[in-house]
Amino acid sequence: MTVLDKILTYIHMHRGYIEPGKILFIAFLALISLFVSVYVLWESPWTGFRFIYVFIPHLYLIPIILLALWYPKSGLRLVGIILFSVVLFGIFAEVFGYQFSIAFVMLYTGLDLATITVLLLYVKDRRLVEAVLTDLIERGEKKKEKDISKFGGDFDNIINALGSSDEHDREEAVNALSEISDPRVVLPLIRAMSDDSPFVRRDAAEALGKTGALKAVHPLMKALADDDRCVRETSAEALGHLGDIAIPDIIQNLNDNNWKIRLGSIVALRVSSGSVPSLDPILKCLSDESPFVRREAVKTLGRIGDRTIIPYLIQALKDSDSGVRLRGVRGLVKLGEPEEIIPVLIRYSQDPDGAVRVLAREYLNILQGDQKI
Repeated sequence: MTVLDKILTYIHMHRGYIEPGKILFIAFLALISLFVSVYVLWESPWTGFRFIYVFIPHLYLIPIILLALWYPKSGLRLVGIILFSVVLFGIFAEVFGYQFSIAFVMLYTGLDLATITVLLLYVKDRRLVEAVLTDLIERGEKKKEKDISKFGGDFDNIINALGSSDEHDREEAVNALSEISDPRVVLPLIRAMSDDSPFVRRDAAEALGKTGALKAVHPLMKALADDDRCVRETSAEALGHLGDIAIPDIIQNLNDNNWKIRLGSIVALRVSSGSVPSLDPILKCLSDESPFVRREAVKTLGRIGDRTIIPYLIQALKDSDSGVRLRGVRGLVKLGEPEEIIPVLIRYSQDPDGAVRVLAREYLNILQGDQKI
């Protein structure tokens, strides 16, 4: 095993710490930036720093760029943070007698801003970075060629590994099954959906979505209520990949008593490769008791709906949940004509929720030729 394989294996074994690790890493970099700035402004008598402190704002851009990558939906706020940090640094430097051109710093900062803008264009999906990381990890675990895989493509060996007490052996077995084009893999994958490990269940759900088997529909539906969010999301996507064979069951489960199943069913319809016969079941979900279900219903209508659902989106903008209103604004702009949506956007540019206000004003600026509200 190479050093890279060992590193990837270690990351894979501790992948549950990735999310808090990202936050801690960004916080650590931000603290370093702060301490260096304080040192330059207060402690250092070295005149050479007059050439260095011009570039200190770039220290702040490192954690901000990471924020933009990992949390792209906050892009507008991050741009504001960048500009604010540069201006604040200029004020401090002026107070303590350092002389430099703000325009010079802004020029260099603009280069970083351009980089962030490009990255944000590619990182529209909040899960993209995690997907890239997961793909990198899986490349270290999986063997692309069956003849050199851990199991050698032997079906019996793979099935035996599914009963291993080692979680990683079971996960590798599920991944090996996903590489086999054989109807026999369906039942073992269904059994793996009951595994104690959420990572095994997630991989089993993903593999079932590739089988195209009708038998996969029910266990994937059941997994929409899983305690683990990643399992639920993967199961919803897998149902969507099954296409037309899953559509009737998905629609039926929009009436399930469990809000998680209703939510997952809406997501499955949104990503489905099949044909949704009617939007009526989704429209009914706009009055669901769960705000999370209502959010996904509005988002789905904005993705797969047409102009006929515009009145429903306008009605959704009156929802008490700001997340529903936010998605309603996006859907309305996507499907509506300027003359019919501008009055609505003007009204919601005064929304009590900041995110809704900002989004409505952004769209208004675009539709009105960047005029001020």
